[in-house]
Amino acid sequence: MKIGILSFSDSRRRVHESLAPVIEETANLIRQKLEEVGGIKVITGNKIIWRPEDARGEARYLAREDVDAVILNVPVFAFPSLVRIACQFVKGPFLAFTPHYGKLPGLGGMLAASSGLEQVGIPCEKMYGSLDDKGVMDKILIFCRAAHAVNRLRGQVLGLIGGRSIGMVTGESASDLYYSLFGIDVEHIDQLEIVRRSTEMPYKLVDKAYNWLESQVKAIDYDAKKLTPETLKVQIRHYYATKDIIEDRQLDFAAIKCHYELSEYYYTQCLSAAFMNDPYDWDGRKEPFVLSCEADTDGAVTMQILKLLSGKPVLFADLRHYDSANDIYALCNCGAMATWYARQAADPSENLKEVSLVPAIEKYSGRGCHVRYIAGKSKATFARLFRKAGHYHMTIFSGEVVEVPIKSLDETCPSWPHLFVKLAVPPDELIPKLSSNHIHGVAGDYVAELHKYCQLKKIQPEIC
Repeated sequence: MKIGILSFSDSRRRVHESLAPVIEETANLIRQKLEEVGGIKVITGNKIIWRPEDARGEARYLAREDVDAVILNVPVFAFPSLVRIACQFVKGPFLAFTPHYGKLPGLGGMLAASSGLEQVGIPCEKMYGSLDDKGVMDKILIFCRAAHAVNRLRGQVLGLIGGRSIGMVTGESASDLYYSLFGIDVEHIDQLEIVRRSTEMPYKLVDKAYNWLESQVKAIDYDAKKLTPETLKVQIRHYYATKDIIEDRQLDFAAIKCHYELSEYYYTQCLSAAFMNDPYDWDGRKEPFVLSCEADTDGAVTMQILKLLSGKPVLFADLRHYDSANDIYALCNCGAMATWYARQAADPSENLKEVSLVPAIEKYSGRGCHVRYIAGKSKATFARLFRKAGHYHMTIFSGEVVEVPIKSLDETCPSWPHLFVKLAVPPDELIPKLSSNHIHGVAGDYVAELHKYCQLKKIQPEIC
């Protein structure tokens, strides 16, 4: 994440020179507080802006640095016109900050600067307070994370491997909306490419992966029919073929159809969906790659936003069942649930000792495995982008993932990975706000970040 800071002053040289130490001190404190969080690279301007030429030059400098957001440091009554000039040359989002200090008219300066931007249609967050106040810093960090997701999604390529799955219209691609709202390009790829490329994968790679799975997972339930050593190796080949497509087509995230050509006549893509989303595979550590199931591109975009906000693996599931006796929701799907969620451990072996590879269910005529486990305890945030009459909304809620006995899987589908979640909202309130059978989750509390993301993108949040 890269955050820029531009500092503004009075345009009279005499006044500017008297104010410069306070302005510089505030900029240094903002930088220090952001860098203490970790994972944030702060880019400050080379000088305090007090003339129009400075405004143009410093803003162009931040633009070349490709920052995700700009904090406008206005601890004095800086000339608002300078802020408006600068913000023509660097992309937002923008946040204007002034410290809690009554001896200087910083609050008035910040309000004048931010209001001057809003007057010409440039949104600007307003922040007033002490940087030692955790509440103030939390709000700034929420803004920074949301801005990072907004700007890093722009220009990314979403790979759509296969067409609409099982008539699921809520997962259909809306390429024009993706481009106009998010800046995303959609690259269409036939599923046959996975089958074709899989035959070209080296035996050495496949055998290494197979041996690693044999040694790491809790169990592989071979049935001599759907799941055999040979069919598992084909699924590994499909995984490598998908990675090859991703590299070749320069994809940033993807959605794969699977149902029904692959799951009906070839092999399920569950192994790919699990380990693509993981922060590791048999070749070592890697960045999680968002891969949604059932050609659900709205799901893939939701997952990519959650990944950009959190930096963590993201889940794909159906809201399958509500256990009223225990007040628990069951979330499951045949595919895209990263094995990391089994224990959320840094060591892959700790997660995989809870994971079993089991034969694909009889509903699918194809062969291969599902990747089964029950997610470990955690706080989690759930979200889903959906369209109503051509406009995007986002359902957002949070809950506690709880552990349950393995027999609880019999209430739904015992071959699939599951999360069991306690929510504060009852079904009669939650279900009317859901406009898709799919839901997506990430460990941690990111409700405020999602709400801020929706605000920045003018998406209607539906918070449960």
